[in-house]
Amino acid sequence: MLSVDSDTQRARFLLLSNTPPLGYQTYFARGAASAAPTHSLLKATADTLENEFIRVKIDPQTGCMTSLYDKQSGTEALAPAETDTGGPKSATCGNLLQTFVDKPKQWDAWNIDADFEKQHWDLDKADEVKLVESGPLRAIIRVKNHFQNSTFVRDIILYAGVPRVDVRMEAEWHEKHILLKVAFPVSAHSDKAAYEIPFGSVERPTTRNTPAEQAQFEVPAQRWADISDGKHGLSLLNDSKYGYDAKGNVLRLSLLRSPEWPDPHADEGHHEFTYSLYPHAGGWKDALTIRRGYELNYKLIALPFGKHQGKLPAEHSFLQTESDNVIVTAVKKAEDDNALMVRFYEWAGKQGDVAIQFPTGAASASETDLMERPVGNLSVSKGEVKVPTKPYEIKTVKVQFSGMPEMAGDRQ
Repeated sequence: MLSVDSDTQRARFLLLSNTPPLGYQTYFARGAASAAPTHSLLKATADTLENEFIRVKIDPQTGCMTSLYDKQSGTEALAPAETDTGGPKSATCGNLLQTFVDKPKQWDAWNIDADFEKQHWDLDKADEVKLVESGPLRAIIRVKNHFQNSTFVRDIILYAGVPRVDVRMEAEWHEKHILLKVAFPVSAHSDKAAYEIPFGSVERPTTRNTPAEQAQFEVPAQRWADISDGKHGLSLLNDSKYGYDAKGNVLRLSLLRSPEWPDPHADEGHHEFTYSLYPHAGGWKDALTIRRGYELNYKLIALPFGKHQGKLPAEHSFLQTESDNVIVTAVKKAEDDNALMVRFYEWAGKQGDVAIQFPTGAASASETDLMERPVGNLSVSKGEVKVPTKPYEIKTVKVQFSGMPEMAGDRQ
């Protein structure tokens, strides 16, 4: 229980849910005279958060993460920086906010120039480091910083049963020509970092030896970037920030900019966003980093209802696939009839048959192109459809259901 409003008796609480894929789980909230006893593996002190997967330590003076220990692989994910502008070289300082003078020669609101590191500041003195929540399901250490006219509040959050550390950040941003990044010097060493791109991933260099490598001082990515050495690594996830750079052993995420053209007040004001750390064994593919990125960005939706009758069970999954190497990206009604469309893609470079389990009543299935035009028939056996899939392929499947009621769009 997080809080109870004494006037309305409305309660806010955390729930550890085990919801089936593409489905729902029903829970009943009832009043009780006292809280039920709980056993939790989540521990918190003034400078340490720990669950069954991770232990993270925060320096109370700097606000830096001095340790991010992956208990499953038995490895430390952070290390001192090995570059000139990635933080201190003599001590470990992860989750370090850095500001850079950001005056591109052209296209102020769009460009970051290659020499952006020339003048920068490390925000390595915290205004406050405080444990603000310690419960059986969630613990939070709050770190406050400031720079010139701006203030930053970061809640470092660890949940029970979750193998990542979330950093929920609120910023009051009032700068001109300043770029804000967060830096993580990692213990894994690789000459390449991996980044998520639409329907796939790409590797880019962490070295700056050639003009082509030097040109990749800032690169785009979707939900994550990762540096791994085959034995272990660290994935840096985000929910709305898509500019990264990886140099040496330092992985950074761009958080805010402050251009003056064409809008002299661009991005000024209040910002809220989350980035997340996922230390892991092996490479990012072994660790299913891509799924951690989706979990951060597509959270469960809680809907309150009164108790009522219904035909569906209290727990139900509308669609399932057991293949870890595919991601379902869309489930929708077909454009031209009453069929169900499912789109997925293969992300790990594996070829094979992808089995999808559909609800009762799946009568026939076919493969289509992206425009929903038929490509070939697929067999349906007890609601399961197997789709031959090549490495990195995007697939679209159309399924007809028996007894499906006519929808308004079909009568027009």
